[in-house]
Amino acid sequence: MKSKKIVITGAEGFIATNLIFKLSNIKGYNLFGLDSSIAQSSNKNFTKDIIKIEKIDISSSENLLNLIDGADLIVHLAAKGNVIESISNPLENFNSNAYSTLVLLETMRKANVQNIVFASTGGALMGNTVPPVNEKSLPAPISPYGASKLCCEGYLSSYANSFNINSITLRFGNVYGNFSSHKKGVINKWIRNSIKNKPIEIFGDGKSTRDYIHVDDICDGIIASITRLLNNKSHTFERYHLGNNQEISLIELSNIIEEFSKKTLLRNFKGLREGEVIRNCADYSLAKKILKFKPKKEFEKEIPKLYEWIRINEFNY
Repeated sequence: MKSKKIVITGAEGFIATNLIFKLSNIKGYNLFGLDSSIAQSSNKNFTKDIIKIEKIDISSSENLLNLIDGADLIVHLAAKGNVIESISNPLENFNSNAYSTLVLLETMRKANVQNIVFASTGGALMGNTVPPVNEKSLPAPISPYGASKLCCEGYLSSYANSFNINSITLRFGNVYGNFSSHKKGVINKWIRNSIKNKPIEIFGDGKSTRDYIHVDDICDGIIASITRLLNNKSHTFERYHLGNNQEISLIELSNIIEEFSKKTLLRNFKGLREGEVIRNCADYSLAKKILKFKPKKEFEKEIPKLYEWIRINEFNY
């Protein structure tokens, strides 16, 4: 059987690195990566013997057509995912997310590449919709980042119906896990501060919640989506929420880090930031039914493992 060419954008990123390791253990896939290297991630050092990664800006490269030619499927993970940065520079966020995705879809059309798995977002896209959200909830983004992802979903739907490009959109919860050193999320920040014995910042009263999901579970959802698309003969646009359906507050998160690290965290409370969702969790019932998706990693057990990974890989002790 001929190997399937899988192109992964954002291939030096956090999720992509974990995905590459998992896909490399599955027979029949020929992996190829694209990355702009803007994030200055060192993850390519971990995967250099597994995958060739081409440095490219998707939104402006004239060589994109040649690079994706012959691909059976694209996993589109490249994006600027920081809500606060999107508020500081909405146009840059739009270009990095929405415009580059449209360029990719148009290039796929020209190259006759018919399948794409797209990394969307749950909380930022749904805004302050009362949780738990699902695929029938009305999107209401409150940040440019969330709006850019909703725009991407719109184009994916249109290209499925207008040009027969099959797509599955996965709305991720807040992802955590190894190979996330370049990420600026609250879990990584607080773990680093704990290691350095520095205080943490809590924006709001600490009761705001997120639906945290381990990167291994996210990768399982992506792989299930790849399998579904490659076995599907009719054009389709599908979307699924991938989360734990579990709200964890900032106070709970800080307590968990304190408990296993045996270090007291000095909490500095500050005002809420514009664009940030107050509460978030997702019902993954549809993904469970269609993709056979079910998260396996338990938050309270995995956070200590991430703490150790960051301590060893970022602090070298």
